[in-house]
Amino acid sequence: MNKIIFGGAFDPVHSGHINMALKARKALQGEVFFLPARISVWKEESAPIEDKIAMLELAIKDKEGLFIDRFEVDSGKDVNYSIDTVRHFKEKYPTDNLFYLIGVDQVNEFHRWKDVEELAKLAKIVFYTRPGYIVKSENIAKYNMLAIEGDGIEVSSTEIRQLKSFELPDEVLFYVVEHNLYEGMKVVEKTLSEHRLAHSKSVAKLSYEIAKANNLEKPIRFFIAGLFHDLGKDIPLEKQYELLKKSFPEYADAPKFSYHQFAGAVLAQEMFGIKDPDIIQAIEFHSTGNENMCLMSKIIYAADKIEPTRGFDSSDLIREMKNDAEKGFKIVLEANKDFLLSKGKSIENSLTSKCFKQYL
Repeated sequence: MNKIIFGGAFDPVHSGHINMALKARKALQGEVFFLPARISVWKEESAPIEDKIAMLELAIKDKEGLFIDRFEVDSGKDVNYSIDTVRHFKEKYPTDNLFYLIGVDQVNEFHRWKDVEELAKLAKIVFYTRPGYIVKSENIAKYNMLAIEGDGIEVSSTEIRQLKSFELPDEVLFYVVEHNLYEGMKVVEKTLSEHRLAHSKSVAKLSYEIAKANNLEKPIRFFIAGLFHDLGKDIPLEKQYELLKKSFPEYADAPKFSYHQFAGAVLAQEMFGIKDPDIIQAIEFHSTGNENMCLMSKIIYAADKIEPTRGFDSSDLIREMKNDAEKGFKIVLEANKDFLLSKGKSIENSLTSKCFKQYL
C-alpha cells in the first residue's frame, strides 16, 4: 500500500488542502496522512494544536483514505524536521512505498531541507502543480520529483483567519466561529456584546439549516449573512446613523431602531470585504424587511425573528421555514406583524409597511 505523507500548519485546514490530498490519493492510489505542525509560523493567529486537529477530523470525516497522524504533535518538539517524520513512517510501514506531498512553492527551496538526500531516497517527493508558478527544473530532476496535476484552488489561509475568505469545509468554519478562533472572530467579538454574538451565531446556524433543508445552492452564504447581520447593533446610535447617511442616504428618515441594519451592511463590506449583493441586502433589511427581498433576505429576516435563543417556542415557525422558505417567510411575517401590534408598536414606517403590503 502506498502511504502519502502530507505535513503542514493546517491553520486551519481549508479546501485547497483537501483538494490536494484527494488528488494525490487518486493519482498515487494510496492513503494520505495529514501531519499537523505543532507550532505554526503565524504564532499570534495560530489556533491551539488540539483545535487544529479537531478541525482536521471534521474536514476528513467522510473522506475515504484520508487520515491524521499525530507523530509530530506528540514528539514534544516545537519544530519537527521532515526527515524525522519520514524515518518514522519507514519504521512503521517498512514494506510500503512512501510519498511525501509538498506544495509547488516548496519545490524551489527543497534543496535547503535537512538531510534532503536521504529524504528523497526514503520517500518519493510529490508536488501539486499550480498554474503560472515557475519551478526549478534542476530540483525536480535532482530529487526525482513527481508532479500531480489538477484543478488549482487559490486559497489564502490569512484571509480565512480574517473571515475574508470562506474556502474551507462548512464544518470547519462552524468550528472556527463556535470557538472564536483567529483574527476575524476576535474582531466580531469586539464588535458585538456577548449576548448579541450568541444571537448572531444562532441566526447563522438556523439560516444555514433552512437553506440546506430547501436545497439552496451554497448554504454557507446564508451562514455568513446570519453571522454578520447584527454587526451594527452595538455601536453607538450616532455612528450607526453616520454610516447610514454615508452609504444609504435614501433611508435617512428611517426609524432609529433600523439604523443598525444599514450600519451592519456597511461594516460587513468594510471590515470583512463582503461583496455578495444578496448577503449585503440580507443584512440591510433584516430588521424591517422591504418590498423587494431576495430569498436570502427573507431567510435572514425570518431566522432573526425565530432563532431558538429568542425565548419563545418557535419550533413550528422553524419547521415551516425548513419545509418551504417562501411560504414559511409569509407565515413568519404574519406572526411578526401580530406580535408588533400586540405590543402596541407602530408598523407604519415605510420599509416595514411596504414589506407587509407586498408579501401579506
